[in-house]
Amino acid sequence: MEFFLLLLVMTTFLFLKKLLQKYPNLFEFPTSYKLKNGYIYDERELSEKQELVMNYLKTHGEASEKELLEACKTNKNTITSLQKKGAIEQMAYRSLKQKDFIILGGLLVLLILSMVLINYFVLVRINLRYIGIFFFIAIFLFIGWNIAFLYIRFSENLFKKVATLAGASFGLFLIMFFVFGGRPFLHAEEYSNLIEINEASFVNDINTVDINSLPIVDKSYGAKLGTLKLGEYPGIGSEFQPGDYSDIIYQGRQYLVAPLEYRGFFKWTSNKDTGTPGYILIDKVTSETKLINLRETTGEGLKFVPSAFFGQDLSRHAYYNGLNKYRLENIFFEIDEEGMPFYVMQYSLPTIFINGGNKIDKIAVVNAIDGEINIYEPSQVPDWVESVYPNSLMFEHLNYWGSLQDGWLNSIFAQRGVLQTSTGTRVVMNEGELFYFTGLTSAGNDESTIGFIYTNMRTYETKLYRFPGATEEAAMNKALTLIPQTNISTSFPIPMNVLNTPTYYILIKGEDGRIIRHVFIKIQDLEFTSISEVSKSDAYNRYITKLNEDDDGLSDNIIGTIDQITSYVVGGNTIYWIEIEDSWYMINVANFTNLEMQYFISKQIGDEIEIAVIDFNVVGFILE
Repeated sequence: MEFFLLLLVMTTFLFLKKLLQKYPNLFEFPTSYKLKNGYIYDERELSEKQELVMNYLKTHGEASEKELLEACKTNKNTITSLQKKGAIEQMAYRSLKQKDFIILGGLLVLLILSMVLINYFVLVRINLRYIGIFFFIAIFLFIGWNIAFLYIRFSENLFKKVATLAGASFGLFLIMFFVFGGRPFLHAEEYSNLIEINEASFVNDINTVDINSLPIVDKSYGAKLGTLKLGEYPGIGSEFQPGDYSDIIYQGRQYLVAPLEYRGFFKWTSNKDTGTPGYILIDKVTSETKLINLRETTGEGLKFVPSAFFGQDLSRHAYYNGLNKYRLENIFFEIDEEGMPFYVMQYSLPTIFINGGNKIDKIAVVNAIDGEINIYEPSQVPDWVESVYPNSLMFEHLNYWGSLQDGWLNSIFAQRGVLQTSTGTRVVMNEGELFYFTGLTSAGNDESTIGFIYTNMRTYETKLYRFPGATEEAAMNKALTLIPQTNISTSFPIPMNVLNTPTYYILIKGEDGRIIRHVFIKIQDLEFTSISEVSKSDAYNRYITKLNEDDDGLSDNIIGTIDQITSYVVGGNTIYWIEIEDSWYMINVANFTNLEMQYFISKQIGDEIEIAVIDFNVVGFILE
């Protein structure tokens, strides 16, 4: 919104500049004169020219300087001498007649209508806590005063005085508003308390990883999958494109979901009655991608979307339905448990003094099909809504908390105990809820972290898991060194609990975005890694095998008779599954020595075997 206000100011400035170039005398206000009350008229004291001026003013009551010079065939010195004698005086403005008031009233109405029309596109927040409304009003006051000065013909001196006073006052107001309205250097304690952080134990609080529910799709990879899926429908892809992807839990599983948006104004005009077809749904665990075409199944598409125009534009629709005094922080697309499409709009208000410390105040849930709006307090949103708090505010509040605990001066100079968030974030799931995850580092921003932050996206409950380790960026750089290839990239790490060991799971991706390696890295020791080009299960199996070698107490010994044996080959690597007493256990050949595999291959169905097992993965054989 501030951008549009700035654009409006610049447009007004350029318009006035062009106007002055074409009409250079436009703002030269004509000075008018009248006879001064109380002056004793004596013809003997006046020259012939002065007498002509006096008689003209006596007849007409008032006249501009230009009129006097032309009618009396005189010069400016004559007028100046009469002023010195006290015979005439300048008028502050010309007299107005009834028609003048009607014209000025009409101009005022047009000015107000233009304000309303422009605000339809600019969407100024109607709230004195925000500077935008002052800029907006000031622009139109500036235009209105100039119209009044031009029409009423104020004296040039009065115009300059008013302009100087108004400009100086507004400038002083802006300085006071910005500097003293609620800045951290005056309210450090309140800023540091914008977020409440509780410390907890990572291994106790974060569930042990379930490899079958571990996601392999991040937003960048999801965007490629969505584009590929849309390419299967050329008729749709030519008019629509995927919007921003949101993390959701849908029917108990993790998904990415993105609405189909218009590819421009003309695509909107030809589809505005039916809306966009629907949305793209991506399973983050299996990467299965679907295009849900609501226009085919229900006959109605998404009409109220961010890429629509006029009344169907999502932000404008919400603005004119009771949300014109809040700051829009972010918009997320979500679906309910029946697959119906909604937009979740997060609105904030300042909470510190006048304009400092924004916190989420209202959540608008907008039906993307019919535009129905429901406005909730953050704690009262429906159960299926995940995105109540934006990660942008989380980062802002975390950095205030980390830097201002010991005051503003300490955050600038000594920086004792100052903490800051690491460079990125990722949405992770724990116990069926979604969390923003990010690391905390010292003010030096080195490659070590003092711990990790988990912030609940629905409740804003924030926990600090304090333990030393490597930052996400350091782990990503380490992963890139594991294979000798160029033009590769990594996903942002997923933190997890593997057998009470804090661990990063990272995907290495090729130039085309394909997953080419799965990597597990111990957070507290970047040299402790496992990597596989086969699958995440293979990389995980290798990782827990290494953990067991490092700590013999992690595995359980199983003794029993082999009931069944089956095998298959994945990526050139053989995987065996054996059944012992109705339970299946996986043996990854790559994790064992030739001696160990000779021992296993010597076993047949019906033979007794003793194995070391972690989470149904065989990590060792107890040799006879």
